[in-house]
Amino acid sequence: MIGEYNLSFLNLKSIEDTLLQSQTETHGLLSNGTSSFNVGMPILMHPNLKGLHTILDKYVRIYCEQHNTSKVKFINSWFNITYPESKLKKHNHGNNGLSGAFYVSVGDKSVPLIFSDTKIKPYSGLLIIFPSNFDHYTDEEQERRVVISFNTEFL
Repeated sequence: MIGEYNLSFLNLKSIEDTLLQSQTETHGLLSNGTSSFNVGMPILMHPNLKGLHTILDKYVRIYCEQHNTSKVKFINSWFNITYPESKLKKHNHGNNGLSGAFYVSVGDKSVPLIFSDTKIKPYSGLLIIFPSNFDHYTDEEQERRVVISFNTEFL
């Protein structure tokens, strides 16, 4: 039950500019990358990203309707920046509910997001929504990419 939605109609440059001005640090799940996971407020609470938060919430509700799941609420959000030779280690987000990855900036040579039986080639503007307990990872990245991630919990 992986949902894919094209949000490339958004002003991705403005979103990326906001993210690049935000604080990051290294994170154990990323090799050669940085994350806002443990830094400050959830990134979707940033005043410049209110509209994005509203749109992501709308698509999460659409996913819930399409897959006949319970309603959810956002519990956290962060962003990762990966660079050539970065890898996202295999992990999942527990049994929170649903998780998502919104690709803000992705190059043509960027590697897929890998689930146990699915590989999804990212592009700028792609939103992927999936059950939080799905394992996922990437192979070694070829170029920089910026991704906003979030978790929700069922109500």
